[in-house]
Amino acid sequence: MIFISCCLLSFVGYGLIVNTPGLYYPILSQQLGVNRTKIAFASTIMNLTGAATMLFAGKLLKHVDSRLLISICILACSAIFLSQSFFTQLWQFYLSFALLGVAYVIPVTLAPSVLLSNWFNDKLGLVMGIALGLSGLGGMVFNPVVSAWIVDLGWRPAYQLTGLLLAVCILPFSILVMRFMPNTSKGEHMYGAVSAGQPAADQQEPDQQTKQTKQTESEIPGMAATKAYRTPTFLLLIACFVLLQWATGMVQHVAGYETSRGMGLKDGALVVSGIMLGAAIGKASIGFFLDRFKTEPVVLVYCALGLGGWALMILATSPTPSTIAGGLAGLGQGVLLVALPWLTRKAFGQRDYAEILSILTMSGVLSVALANTVNGGIFDLTGSYLPALLINLVCYVLAAAASITAYRLRPQIHEQ
Repeated sequence: MIFISCCLLSFVGYGLIVNTPGLYYPILSQQLGVNRTKIAFASTIMNLTGAATMLFAGKLLKHVDSRLLISICILACSAIFLSQSFFTQLWQFYLSFALLGVAYVIPVTLAPSVLLSNWFNDKLGLVMGIALGLSGLGGMVFNPVVSAWIVDLGWRPAYQLTGLLLAVCILPFSILVMRFMPNTSKGEHMYGAVSAGQPAADQQEPDQQTKQTKQTESEIPGMAATKAYRTPTFLLLIACFVLLQWATGMVQHVAGYETSRGMGLKDGALVVSGIMLGAAIGKASIGFFLDRFKTEPVVLVYCALGLGGWALMILATSPTPSTIAGGLAGLGQGVLLVALPWLTRKAFGQRDYAEILSILTMSGVLSVALANTVNGGIFDLTGSYLPALLINLVCYVLAAAASITAYRLRPQIHEQ
């Protein structure tokens, strides 16, 4: 049930909260009488407040009943969407997106990974890959659904339905199922963690558990974070995260890009769905290939797919080729979502992996926050998204070069 709950958080939560805001940009720009730069800045605000919340979200999830915390956050997200249906001023959207950034990161960004790691010892990679991969499928499903609501019912009812769907799909599981870790007094254990004759960590005496934890930490191979930060590999990986997250920032504008060229909003949403499907496939497949083939060719192939997808999107003028282009661009996201964390683990080892990856991820979050606004500004200044798409092509070329160089310059970590 924990696995199913985390799948729902990714599929419904990420699919609705993160993947659909761009669908509202064109209509809100018209209704509020403002340019798209100002509308897109709402997503920038959400990313910035979400990034700030990540600094303390882990401790909060650990010390507060996860069922209560996740439920409150989902209720807050649902209430925000419902309230947005009554807004008439731009500042109201700015404020609501700031609150949305605070509310969504714990249940959508953090909770699936943390809960699965607490409940699964064996097959953790498999369940995380499936659960987190559903975020892309959620975008593929909900983009055409929400766009249909906007076109057929109006943007205000679309916000209301989004809020209700979030609450109905997730709250029953968050209230009843999403406990932080197994309760051994009820006979619950991590999947695959307890072997015969060996007590689980929470069944050991406190002194024994502390001693074992310290011993385990001292034996973990890898480089200290403070040392890793001074390596060329770390700086190159930051460049990769910044470049590829910048390219991802264009996804929020794809629907607007297609409508600006004469396609309908539903057609634009279909292209975005193609990106989400490609991203889901890219997450699942690139990890498989990285485990079985040489790193550099795999990374180069997926960067080439992403590059080709954005290039084809420039050339395509009808829904079907544009959707195919979106799928290819989504496949390229496998580099950002899987290959870069994998490269980080290979470069610096397990010791301070979480700390190092969090800094890299933060740089990417700030990049995509800026990209959302800049891409809207490019359209307002030029009347076209073409310059933004050309920037994406440059980003993929530079990211491919930086990632390969980072891998070749990686420190020699002796894994056990």
